[in-house]
Amino acid sequence: MIRPRVVAHRGSSAAHAENSWAAFEAAVADGADTIECDVQATRDGALVIRHDLMLGRRPVVECMAAEIETAEPGLVRLSDLLDWAPLSRIGLLIELKDPDVALPVGALVAASRWREVTVGGFHGPALAALKASRPDIKTSLMVGSVVAPADLLHLARAYQVDGVHPCWEQRGPYPHRLLDAAAIALLRQAGLTLTLWHEERESELRALVALGPDAICTDEPALLRRIVDSSGQAIGEAPRAPGSSTARPDRASQETS
Repeated sequence: MIRPRVVAHRGSSAAHAENSWAAFEAAVADGADTIECDVQATRDGALVIRHDLMLGRRPVVECMAAEIETAEPGLVRLSDLLDWAPLSRIGLLIELKDPDVALPVGALVAASRWREVTVGGFHGPALAALKASRPDIKTSLMVGSVVAPADLLHLARAYQVDGVHPCWEQRGPYPHRLLDAAAIALLRQAGLTLTLWHEERESELRALVALGPDAICTDEPALLRRIVDSSGQAIGEAPRAPGSSTARPDRASQETS
């Protein structure tokens, strides 16, 4: 039985502000294996961790980083997150909110010392461009529409990604029924990793774990950690110990050192 990786969707975002240091540090304490986060660029080229594309009525890409930091104290930058993640021994799933940031994100990831990083997104051509320029960086195609397994495989091959990430949490009352063992086997035989949408209901999380994907996203990583570990113990595997968060890098001190 596959023990899925626990992916904290924007950190432990059920209890903390999404994409915040508090959510990321809580994800480590909650035993997550990976943090999913969103990245986009500011007018002055800073890569910031933020989901919404607008700051008020202005696109983030038209705002200076300092403006956003004034409006949202504690804004996380991707460079700082890449410094912090290896210290906390946690993987990153970085979603491209803007296809134009694919190559800058790839350059920053390649320059970091952390290799437990996957870059994902809904924009297939952007992921293909990233893979062409940085073949060593893992990529995952997010898919919003429910499609047949063969179509997932076709899309993955078309954009040269390493995995697929169906985002089908709103595509049915019991979305675990949208996939079955045969579909997962087809993707796995093709060498693709499968990450499933974010889910918070315990009954659905248990059903998703039983399917045996490679990873599951959730706003409630502590709950999913318990479910995954209990399923592992049932087949004789030791549970994973929750991590201990390490102090995040201080950007001001880095800039003056």
